Amino acid sequence: MRKLYFLCFTLLMTGMSFGQDLIITGAIDGPLPGGFPKGIELYVVNDIADLSVYGLERAGNGDPSSGAQTYTFPADSHNAGDFIYVGKPDANSTSGFAQYLNVTLNYESSAVDHNGNDAIILYFNGAPSDVFGEVGVNGSGESWECKDGWAYRNDNSSPSATFSDSEWTFSGPDALDGCDGSDDTGTNAGCASVFPVGTFSTTL
Repeated sequence: MRKLYFLCFTLLMTGMSFGQDLIITGAIDGPLPGGFPKGIELYVVNDIADLSVYGLERAGNGDPSSGAQTYTFPADSHNAGDFIYVGKPDANSTSGFAQYLNVTLNYESSAVDHNGNDAIILYFNGAPSDVFGEVGVNGSGESWECKDGWAYRNDNSSPSATFSDSEWTFSGPDALDGCDGSDDTGTNAGCASVFPVGTFSTTL
């Protein structure tokens, strides 16, 4: 009986651990024309052989979650320590991420077409595993609002389907206003409010 219990416990913990292999680490509503770069950053905690077990949903303007992902990642593999960038589907998304953040956009999805007051849900095997923002709450005026700004997960904080603003750092709304420059050549490095792109780390 003890062996059976131990086996069940081990399988449960293994499944829980695998479910935490991908987490949301940042959200940005950029200053370039059209609000670019607009999207999220994800961090790969452990090697992922098949990213298609994950998906995304946006619960916008205080709307509740539909309970199902609207975007499923392709069956790509990623290594532990990788950062993944998902942007709004648009011809300017790739250039916006490259110019402003100096990163390569990996995927595009309307699930991350947020305006700084929307919740974004990460799914694992069809169930919520992490979330940015409070689902069912319009973020305008809330602590986690990042309209024309950004939000970034604090090091060593854990993913959760229940959002906690204490685990995040926020620029505050309108922090990126004017950071595009008069000729629209603005960069993250040249902005007074720097999005800490690709800096998340964890020992958990």
